[in-house]
Amino acid sequence: MPTRSSNPIGRIVLIALSLGLLAGCAQSKRDPAHLSTQSDPAPQIIALIEGRPITRSQIEDDLSERAGRQALIDLILDHQLETQIRQQKLEITQADLANEETLFVRTLIAIDPSVPASELLDTLRSSKGLGPSRYPRFLRRNAMLRKLVADIGSPSELEYALSERIAFGPTYRVRLFVSDDRQSAIELRQRVLALAPNAQRWVFAEACSTRSIHPSAPRGGLIPKLSIADPSYPSILTQAIADAHPGELSAVLSTDAGYALVLIESQASATTPTPDQIRSMRAQLALRKQRIEMERLADELLDAAQVIVTDRALNWTWTSGK
Repeated sequence: MPTRSSNPIGRIVLIALSLGLLAGCAQSKRDPAHLSTQSDPAPQIIALIEGRPITRSQIEDDLSERAGRQALIDLILDHQLETQIRQQKLEITQADLANEETLFVRTLIAIDPSVPASELLDTLRSSKGLGPSRYPRFLRRNAMLRKLVADIGSPSELEYALSERIAFGPTYRVRLFVSDDRQSAIELRQRVLALAPNAQRWVFAEACSTRSIHPSAPRGGLIPKLSIADPSYPSILTQAIADAHPGELSAVLSTDAGYALVLIESQASATTPTPDQIRSMRAQLALRKQRIEMERLADELLDAAQVIVTDRALNWTWTSGK
């Protein structure tokens, strides 16, 4: 993530790590006699290693370098979002926070239904460092983002209809090869077509694994369920798939990503969804679009914040984008 200090739209001066300097300035204005009798506060001991005390100051720089950037991003978003919520006279309720946790748990269940949700939640919170301080703020931050995008994060009926065609329309099991060299694609096509039909798939899959630049390469180019209604694929590719029969290899296709070949392995017919399936599909689409809008708003708020980092260790991780 780039350093967010050049945008003049908004201004946040985060001084949490420089409070010690401000406190020192305040002390210097006191009566000298008072200073002469004032003892320095004892260092805060946070751990013992074989009886040896470890103080907070000994790990502050390490903590800043390791996780300071994300902590600072969280603070900026907290500040910006609270400001937006106040300005728009909105309110975050306990029901909003409970809803965020419910959505979070549903996401985890979808990842691995075989593991109890509570176990997945504990594991993820531990891996993400969402402890008793960060986790409630994480939920509130999501609740604020969701409330702020509520009016613009709902799909249109056209988007619902497209999503239904993708989810329940005909799909194709294909293998996709993409190269930035047209001649390589031509030579591969000629080589595959010269083989017996039962050998074509394996030779093509091996070429996808070793030479394709498409993200499907580690799977031998396999895309197990491709919908020709999906606009994320180029129209020249989906049209070639629609015009072909299982077992056929396309011509070399020129796309923005490179020169492509697609081998159609099989086709699955469209299905008739139940009302529950349609409701589930619409709910998932609404959540996905809402998440996109939430991420867009978060980026805008971060870009609008001009941050001055005064701590040496924190400045290193902030400017290096770690």
